[in-house]
Order: sequence, then C-alpha cells, then structure tokens
Amino acid sequence: MTSRLSLGAVLVCSLLSLGCNDFNDGKTKNIIEAVPVRLDAEQVMLTRGEVDCGVTNELWGTATSPNQGRSLCPLLPAGRALKFDDDIVFTEPGYHASYVQVRGTFPLGVISIENTKDGPGKDTKLVELKVGVRIDHACFPNPLPIMGLRKGQFSQDYNPVLLFRLDGGWQMDRFIH
Repeated sequence: MTSRLSLGAVLVCSLLSLGCNDFNDGKTKNIIEAVPVRLDAEQVMLTRGEVDCGVTNELWGTATSPNQGRSLCPLLPAGRALKFDDDIVFTEPGYHASYVQVRGTFPLGVISIENTKDGPGKDTKLVELKVGVRIDHACFPNPLPIMGLRKGQFSQDYNPVLLFRLDGGWQMDRFIH
C-alpha cells in the first residue's frame, strides 16, 4: 500500500512538472499584464463618453465638421503627454467607434481571450484576443481596445493576434501584423 501511495505521489509530481510549460488563458493573461509593452502606431478605440471626457479635460478639441463623412478631434498637448499620437478620428465611414493612434510604452489589460492555436514555428502560440491599452487618466477607467488588422488595414471588427514563444518559459513576442 505504501509503495502505491509513493508511486502515485511521484506520478502526480511528474504530471505537475510537465504542466510548467502548459499554455492556458490564465498564464496568457498574466504574461500580457505583467510588464508594460512598447507600442508603435497601434490604433485604439474610444467610447463616446471617453471622447467627451477628453474634450472636457482638454486632451483634444471638439470634433471638426465632417468632411466626406470624416471628422476629427484635434489632439492637444495634454493628450500628447498621455502618448496619444495623432488627432482622434471622431467619425469615419466604415468605423463604428472613434479611434486614435498611440505610441509609447503602456501596460496592457486583457479584456477576453478568444482563440489560442499553435504558431508558425516550434514552441510558438498565436493568441487572438481583445486587449487594451491602460491609460492613467480618469477619462479612461477601462483599457482602450486595440484594433486588429484585416488585409493590412486596421479594423474595429477584428481582434489583434499576439505571438508567444517558449524560451525558458512562455513569453509574449509581438503583435502579428
């Protein structure tokens, strides 16, 4: 009986040690949220409330009159200090939410993980997810969702995809564009 218990304990410990390289949603979320990430020219979506709050807090100006269906909120210095990198696109045909480009190092927040599959190389994974940029300002209590790409164009209807590599442990490599 004692040998069976010992054998069972060894088996459980062996299975647990194999699980160290398991890739699951919880581990994915922890990796993404652990360290701020450098983003260059990613597009993030804004709600109407966030746009209005930005106007009130002088992060950007009020929306311009539409020109061919597109209107902008001109970026002001306070908005640029938060690492917004261009005017806010308030309305544009084909987009259902306002959006803006960001550039800099940001903490990320996972909103939801949609799909995980094997990546293009050995020990890689591709994760489709809703992930957002955390901005330290009262106007942005929730992560601003990062837009995905479809046929080389930013799209509010597609989620971003992140590449992860196993190299002594799972690590986030980059956004796939």
